[in-house]
Amino acid sequence: MRFGILGDAKIAREKLVPALRKAGCDIVHLGRRDELASVSDDIWQGVKTGSYEDVLADPKVEAVYIPLPNHLHVPWSVRAMEAGKAVLCEKPMALSSEEIGQLERTSAQTGCYIYEAFMVRHHPQWDWLTELNIGAHYHLSAQFSYPPQPEGNIRNIAAWGGGPVWDIGCYCVLAGLRIFGTKPKLLSATFRAEQHLDVEQSATALLEFGDGRTASFSVSSAASLSQLVRVVGTDGWAQLDVPFNPPKETTARWAHVSAGKDSLLGPGQMVTFEPCDHYQLMVEEFVRAVRSGETSDFNDSRVLTGILSEIISYRD
Repeated sequence: MRFGILGDAKIAREKLVPALRKAGCDIVHLGRRDELASVSDDIWQGVKTGSYEDVLADPKVEAVYIPLPNHLHVPWSVRAMEAGKAVLCEKPMALSSEEIGQLERTSAQTGCYIYEAFMVRHHPQWDWLTELNIGAHYHLSAQFSYPPQPEGNIRNIAAWGGGPVWDIGCYCVLAGLRIFGTKPKLLSATFRAEQHLDVEQSATALLEFGDGRTASFSVSSAASLSQLVRVVGTDGWAQLDVPFNPPKETTARWAHVSAGKDSLLGPGQMVTFEPCDHYQLMVEEFVRAVRSGETSDFNDSRVLTGILSEIISYRD
């Protein structure tokens, strides 16, 4: 499949371009805000450059990857689909339920497929966690944080969909959807303000997934780099050590009641996963879905956007 890319973003250069090429895709056109600026990174050698509009007008481009700032995801996804391109859009795909509705209507009207680029969906550790027998799932806890970003970074601009809730809270809510499989209800949310900036420094939320099943998550853009997901069931527990940005070889651990109290209260039995590139797996699934004529599935995106918007309302 021939891809165009809107924006010379770090995630495009470091993650998606290598994944696209490993998946057998061609990158034929790079769109840049300043189309006349030179491209110094070797990864773009041989790739045609121009404006965003040039990419969408290029008949060679079959699909577009959009790693632009969050507030630009919807307008450029809409324009891409109206130009007849399939869209792989970075998360969060939208910043409101109204925007999700706009994407749904455009996808239906144009017949173009769009996918929210959650690479974590495709890592085998999530299948392992979902299928592991630890009894009925009772509670999920998720934590994700990274150090402060410099002023002017797009993650620090609220109007652009900045702040850790939109940036990484989406992963935590997605984890709850994966484990419990139902739409959650927001029970509470707390924020710590970011000095001199208009985004939150950190946030904690409690969600309920029916029948007393809960998920709690904490995110921060002012702490050490850290991430963890732990699920407690009626017969044991399981933990993903690096759930969202795992290295090529990552680990998990778990314990079952059948192994006794000491096992449940100890470090658990370790599991090591075979090396994989979940970005490549995501691209391969995207290409398969487009080639087979699948329709866009907005179920997770609709729930994620609604819950994250509700959490953000506590900040505002």
